Amino acid sequence: MRNLESNLNYFKSLLQPSTKIMVMVKAYSYGMGTFEIANLLEKNNVDYLGVANTFEGAELRNVGIGLPIMVMNPEVESFDLVIKHQLNPVIFSLKSLNVFLKYIETNQHLLPIKPYPINIKIETGMNRLGFNIRDLEKVAEEIKSHPLVFVESVFSHLSAADESQFDDFTNQQIQLFHQSAKKFCSTFDYPILKHLLNSHGIVRFNNAQFDMVRLGIGIYGFSSDKETQQNLLPVSTLTSKISQFKTIPKGDTVGYGRAGKATKELSIATIPLGYADGLNRRLSNGNWSMMVNGKKAPIIGNICMDMLMLDVTGIECKAGDNVVVFGKDNTIVEMAEKLETIPYEILTTISPRVNRIFSYN
Repeated sequence: MRNLESNLNYFKSLLQPSTKIMVMVKAYSYGMGTFEIANLLEKNNVDYLGVANTFEGAELRNVGIGLPIMVMNPEVESFDLVIKHQLNPVIFSLKSLNVFLKYIETNQHLLPIKPYPINIKIETGMNRLGFNIRDLEKVAEEIKSHPLVFVESVFSHLSAADESQFDDFTNQQIQLFHQSAKKFCSTFDYPILKHLLNSHGIVRFNNAQFDMVRLGIGIYGFSSDKETQQNLLPVSTLTSKISQFKTIPKGDTVGYGRAGKATKELSIATIPLGYADGLNRRLSNGNWSMMVNGKKAPIIGNICMDMLMLDVTGIECKAGDNVVVFGKDNTIVEMAEKLETIPYEILTTISPRVNRIFSYN
């Protein structure tokens, strides 16, 4: 947890003192554990938390998190929970705007805040969620005619801030957002926050901070920028223990499909971790090694649902010894490269049944 604070402070050092910070804690805080991370962020005075859906926001409220929580994709069927838990919804389409305004008007007696904050997302090139720029004038006038709501922020999302070959496109997105947000905000007579940059944007397009940034994967210790990565500390290590140690003779096989073959006498360690815990089955058959008492031990055979086997031949070990699935010497970045994916996917697919232990030391 101290490493997470260090990463937060590093990104703060890249920002103007007046720039607010939203930290994304969606998807179980990128697989780390929502309440513990959110609680630490609240103590470190971040300005907002960001979640994917209403359920994630409600969970944080239920465990006592009081920070403003922005819900990026609130389901129109869940607007009652948005109001109940005082969440800050993102509105990104005429449908969601109309449904929310109607709900507010019908249930204004339930409003804990009047007027109620909403956040407007603009489409600038990601082509995922957001209002088309040509609709913004209509959107602004519609909101202005409803005194029970006010625009808290307007924002968009960069689609390739980490890829230098698309820098021209990213700069176009920045300019398009700047122009459209300025015009939209001019309709209102109160200040509206503007935000665009994600973790990679903070590093590579620092002049586009606007009023707030949204810090995601960076705070969890990962950046595609090599210089930035050197300033970040790892936040997570995945460990397990040896359940059983055995010796098998030459000619025996290991695991389902007899995929692991003993070309000589081998020492095998069984680990209680499998693909149901989020360990990708493509790491089977020597495609990933785990650290056992300081030495690398390759996976032998196919990863099972709840277990896997390691070839620990020549390594002094026994049942109960610790195993590092990924950590300092076999990093999650290396695992992502093996799987031709990104650290986000690995982190967020670690099963909730895998115990999370939080340490501040």
